[in-house]
Amino acid sequence: MWISLRFTLLFLAVPATVFACEGECIVGITKAFIGNYTNPIDAVMDDVAKQIVTQLVPQHAAEAKSYLQPILTAYGKSSYDGMETAIFPSYFHGKCQQNGVDPAGCPNPDCPVVCGTPGSLIHFYSTLRFIAYNQTSHVLGLLSSPGSDAYKQVERAVVQAASSPSPRMLLRYERYNSEATDTMGQNMPYVKKREANVKNGLQDIMKTVPQLLLKACGGQATEGDGALPKCSWEDTMKPYILSFP
Repeated sequence: MWISLRFTLLFLAVPATVFACEGECIVGITKAFIGNYTNPIDAVMDDVAKQIVTQLVPQHAAEAKSYLQPILTAYGKSSYDGMETAIFPSYFHGKCQQNGVDPAGCPNPDCPVVCGTPGSLIHFYSTLRFIAYNQTSHVLGLLSSPGSDAYKQVERAVVQAASSPSPRMLLRYERYNSEATDTMGQNMPYVKKREANVKNGLQDIMKTVPQLLLKACGGQATEGDGALPKCSWEDTMKPYILSFP
């Protein structure tokens, strides 16, 4: 289990009077969605790790999960701010009153106006679910791209592992190549070609991260009914959201 992403959904004590989702309400809901995504992200990283060792470094299968730890660590550090902003205030914010009057169901328990109250989050839960998914996919996609520092750390580790091929692989190559080897006993053209192939292969594997998350969430990344069935958590999230006044 990837311990760097482990969060617990806590039912926090909240102030007696709140006119919108504020303070502990915002923190609690944001952390809850991040925590909910622990298992889907675990599934994605497990799949990616298997691809890396199968296609690139089969001689280092035991180290599969360790290669991706930089991405998980970076996600753990950056996930909260982005998720909070995506939900509050980018979409849900403010009071629900119209001309000084709360519409029926507002602020709770089911408010048909987009605003910053628990009732609004409940009414537009399919949108809330979609926002949480999009934000998670966006951050993982960025961290899994060659430009990120986390990706560069992963690449260095995988290339280093691949630069020490098994004796059988090296012997098989040298049967067909008589070029001089360096003092470490490795054929330099072979090593350079291998490094380039590993880098290209790693990029191809890491490009699949967003699609793997979609698969882990059950497909259909929309706001429609039945979308993202494995990343909805509607039955537990709605009562939790309504626990905030």
